[in-house]
Amino acid sequence: MAQLIDIRRVAVAPQHFTARVTIANGGPLTTDEDLVGTTHVYNLLPDIVEHACLGDASETFRDVMGATEVAHLLEHVTIELMARTGLGGDVSCGRTWEVAGEPRTYDVQLACPDDVLVSSALSSAAWILQWAYSGGADPKPDVDAIVAGIRDLVQNAEQIAEREAARDAAEQGAPDGPDEPAASAEDAATPAQTGEGELEA
Repeated sequence: MAQLIDIRRVAVAPQHFTARVTIANGGPLTTDEDLVGTTHVYNLLPDIVEHACLGDASETFRDVMGATEVAHLLEHVTIELMARTGLGGDVSCGRTWEVAGEPRTYDVQLACPDDVLVSSALSSAAWILQWAYSGGADPKPDVDAIVAGIRDLVQNAEQIAEREAARDAAEQGAPDGPDEPAASAEDAATPAQTGEGELEA
C-alpha cells in the first residue's frame, strides 16, 4: 500500500495543534473497511478503547472504534502515545472532522501541551496505522521504543534545534569563528516550535 496518511499541514495555536490529513485512495476510509487492520491497532494499543470520546453518542472510544473514520483512529493513537510519554498532562481526547469540499480529508485537532510532543506523536501514530493497514507484518512496532524516542525528542528539542542551526550555517558557509555567538533555540525555531502560524508538512 502507498502511504496511507498524508499529513498535509499543521497549524499550532497556544492551546491546540491542528493537522490536515488526507487518507490515500485505495486505503480504508473507515475502520470497518479493514477490521483486521483495526484489530492490529487494538492489539498494539489496547488502552485506546478507554479514551473519552466526546463527539460520539458513547462516552468512550470502545463503542465506536470498530466503525469510525481512520482519521479519528489516528487522533486516538496520537493521544495514547502522548499519554504514555508522561509529558502531556491529562490529554484524553481531541476532535476530528471532515473538511468540506476536500474528499478523504480531515482536520485532527489535539490539545497542545508541547508542539514537539504532539507533532512527533502524530507522525508516529501515522506510521503505526500504515503498518496496521498494510498487513501488520512482523516485526510489529515497538511501542515502548517509540514512546522513549518521542520523550527523548521533546526533552532534547532545544539542543537538537541548536545543532541543526549550526549545521545549516556551516552548509551555507557562514562564519563560525570564536567571535560568532552560537545559534540560540529561538533563532532556530520553526513556526511550529514557536507556536505561531502554519507550517506546511
